Amino acid sequence: MRRVIVCAAYAWALTFSVTPSDAQEREAVVLGGGYVMSLDPGVGDLRQGDILVRNGAIAEIAPRIEAPGVTRIDLGGKLVLPGLVDTHTHLWTSSMKGWFQNTPQTAYFDVKAHFGRHFTPEDVRIGTYYGAVETLASGVTTTVDFFHNNRGTDFFEANRQALLESGLRARLLFGAHDDMPADETVHLDRLGTLAAGWRDGRVTLGFGWRGPGTGSPQQLATGRTELTAVRALGLPIAVHASGKTVAPLAASGLLGPDVQIIHATGASPEELRVFEEAGASLALTPVTEQRVGYGVIALRDFEPMRRIGLGIDGPGLAGQADLFANMRLLALNEAGRSGDETAPSPRRVLELATRDAARSIGIDDEIGTLTPGKRADIIALDLQDLGMGPLPDGDPAALVVYSAQPAHVDFVMVDGEIRKRDGRLRKVDVPRLLDDVARSIRSVASRAGGWPPASD
Repeated sequence: MRRVIVCAAYAWALTFSVTPSDAQEREAVVLGGGYVMSLDPGVGDLRQGDILVRNGAIAEIAPRIEAPGVTRIDLGGKLVLPGLVDTHTHLWTSSMKGWFQNTPQTAYFDVKAHFGRHFTPEDVRIGTYYGAVETLASGVTTTVDFFHNNRGTDFFEANRQALLESGLRARLLFGAHDDMPADETVHLDRLGTLAAGWRDGRVTLGFGWRGPGTGSPQQLATGRTELTAVRALGLPIAVHASGKTVAPLAASGLLGPDVQIIHATGASPEELRVFEEAGASLALTPVTEQRVGYGVIALRDFEPMRRIGLGIDGPGLAGQADLFANMRLLALNEAGRSGDETAPSPRRVLELATRDAARSIGIDDEIGTLTPGKRADIIALDLQDLGMGPLPDGDPAALVVYSAQPAHVDFVMVDGEIRKRDGRLRKVDVPRLLDDVARSIRSVASRAGGWPPASD
């Protein structure tokens, strides 16, 4: 189906294909012969196993499935896993890769704010689609996309439609933008209208909250007003917190099990206990937290919290949509901080990007493990690649955590639809996409006065 969105503020239209409804019946298929690493203790691992997928869900997992008339896809020589779950990202910034160059003039937050003012909805669409496609190709089948350049209806709609077109499963968070005053709420009426009419299935709606900031009375009042309205809509919430914003958030009295806290770097054990007692969850993004100097992220520092997942925090800042890199860095940090090679459990680290990540965002009944009845979000890694090599005896989790990279992702299925096969993305014209990204970001730079960035 084709959908056209006419943007009132600009003399152009967005036109692209929209994914069919999730209710549409999908072709049954058997994914056969791979090493099945289910991440479900009740299913376990099968050194050679089959997965029957029917109507977008996992119907059966067994050493051998006979299903006459059902297409069989050979995944022999592959390590088959649940799709990775990215608990935090900013996809619209993906086209700014390489722009954050570690100088005072090119630091992330200033550059993102400066150039974000000059994005059009079309630039948002292109950046989001680019990041979503890369994310999908890298083995991530679900992401939480915190949209914080939300400058109007057309901007948010462009972000949403890009996610729909990509085929990625996503929670799209309705956020603010860098120039929104502290005493001004986001457009709550618009958010209410979106919530009432949301029918996108695989892409769901949430709220990207600014929180109480550094704790001023105005920030706290605005944050309370926003949360009251959002909770009446029943939407999940996410909020950034690090450094000076951690203590005000812990003291706000506004947290609950519907809130995901992002980063929490610098949080004291007592503040983490407050977060845990409120039932909040946590998104850790080790690569970007070190990239911007927040600190070295070791899992042991966040032990008071039980609902934890890993995130990429945007390909633009992270450099790639690479959740494997975040797993690896978290494991290395754990060993380095403890002085103990045995401190990180590779299986535990992998769970933080699959089962535990899904639990942290409240959808582990749908995804996160290979379990009959759950949605068919499935990836396969190529064990024939030089960078991977043969399966070891024992648990293959260490092979995934320390060796796997996005290039090893050979097969991706989301909700029963094949999005990547034999290492090639389906339904994506990559050269054309890269040309669109280059044109878009050049136009943004031109409107912003060129590079290096000048102050607004």
